[in-house]
Amino acid sequence: MKQLSRREFCSITAALGATALSAPHSLMAQPAALQVSLAIDPSTSLANVPVDFMGLSYESGQLAYPDYFSSQNTALIEIFRRLSPAGVLRLGGNLSEFTVWSESEPATPPEAGGLVGPDPGHREPRTFTITPLSIRNLQGFLNATGWRCIYGLNLGGGTPEQALAEGSFVAKTLGPQLMCVQFGNEPDLFKHRDQGNKPWTYNEFLARWKMFRAAFHEKLPEVAVAGPDTASNQKWVKQFTEDVPKEIVLVTSHYYPEGPPADPRMNIDLLLHPGERFDYSCREALDSAKAAGLPFRMAEGNSCYNAGKPGVSDTFASALWAGDFCLQMASMGCVGVNLHGGANGFYSPIVGSIGSGFEVRPEFYGLMLAQQFAGRTLHRTTLEAQGANLTAYAAGGDGAQGLVAVFNKDARNVEVTLTEASGGFKWATVERLEAPAIDSKLGVTFEGAAVGSDGQFHARAGERLRSHSGKLSVRVPAYSAALIRLG
Repeated sequence: MKQLSRREFCSITAALGATALSAPHSLMAQPAALQVSLAIDPSTSLANVPVDFMGLSYESGQLAYPDYFSSQNTALIEIFRRLSPAGVLRLGGNLSEFTVWSESEPATPPEAGGLVGPDPGHREPRTFTITPLSIRNLQGFLNATGWRCIYGLNLGGGTPEQALAEGSFVAKTLGPQLMCVQFGNEPDLFKHRDQGNKPWTYNEFLARWKMFRAAFHEKLPEVAVAGPDTASNQKWVKQFTEDVPKEIVLVTSHYYPEGPPADPRMNIDLLLHPGERFDYSCREALDSAKAAGLPFRMAEGNSCYNAGKPGVSDTFASALWAGDFCLQMASMGCVGVNLHGGANGFYSPIVGSIGSGFEVRPEFYGLMLAQQFAGRTLHRTTLEAQGANLTAYAAGGDGAQGLVAVFNKDARNVEVTLTEASGGFKWATVERLEAPAIDSKLGVTFEGAAVGSDGQFHARAGERLRSHSGKLSVRVPAYSAALIRLG
């Protein structure tokens, strides 16, 4: 079968029109599937996936509304727990540079149910007051979810003294639920507002960062620190890990495969084809961390920066991208991924409010699939994809059955034949991540079910697969993913 080029695919899509793209698989003629093979080598391990690999990221400014991250926000708690029983909440974002710490509560309490972010890239100066109540409520939220926290402090607009006062209360209140703190968010994009928006230099950032780090080393030596939390400048990451490798416990940076949203080239097809931006932003950051002997976490990112792009970030394409991206990062040795969101951003995995209720967007389901690999060891796989846009990951676990994930980001159906170096399979089932079409915003399911507004999820039993001569065959329709459990 002739491999379709990206240009040919786009031409065919345009010719078929929206009806063909949007029609459910069951209503469309099913062409012969492309035959591909996948070999699993359980004797060769790639990386261990930490139990707390999965994470979400929110703007620090959300803490100005203490009822949001609170033990009373039971609906959001259940959705967090649905994603992971031991994830990591990262607080930072563009708006972290406009947060102010106050030891006392304001005379006028903040409005109930206020939403903040994600920031669309304007960085308009605002004031978000964080108080002890905010942190006490955060502790209750983390305790209820079982999650820990990466806490961002205001580097660009704050002072070491202010950061120390806030960090001291955060550390005392959160205790072991505090994974680490960070000073600043995307410092490689900082500008001197009083100097015509002149960009900060790396040396300016490092000098200021060291002031904050020294204050914590003296007064809060037990608090772990991460960084540099850069947007995209990998030269800064490399230099930072060489300059202060003993001052941090975790290397962090960000990754957005697309942006800005106004660029017409930022579309579904591009999202499903990782390219140079991935290599530069992710592989190089991982290499810098490994050279310094430090773990790396992608502390913020999503499909398209500046709060996402409608018609891309809020579609089923984001689910396939997110699940595939998480497992690709895990296979490379990344210890965790935090996808940014909050409020009603186009790319937010969870949207809504306390008053209106919460719901999960398509991307959330891709994260649910990737979460199945938490706590497992990823094994080497050999995929003969025959030119299809296909990826696959395999893992085992202590006494647990094996797992295989296949992401079909291609317009063609595929038939995957699995073999394992150590022998045949006793049994296997398949659970699917699917939607009516790649650009669907509704109708997304994983394991045949959807997540309710209260976090409830009632998965259906997986389809039984038959083994023939020690091999398994599973059909993975176009634009879908399959999770195969092996025994």
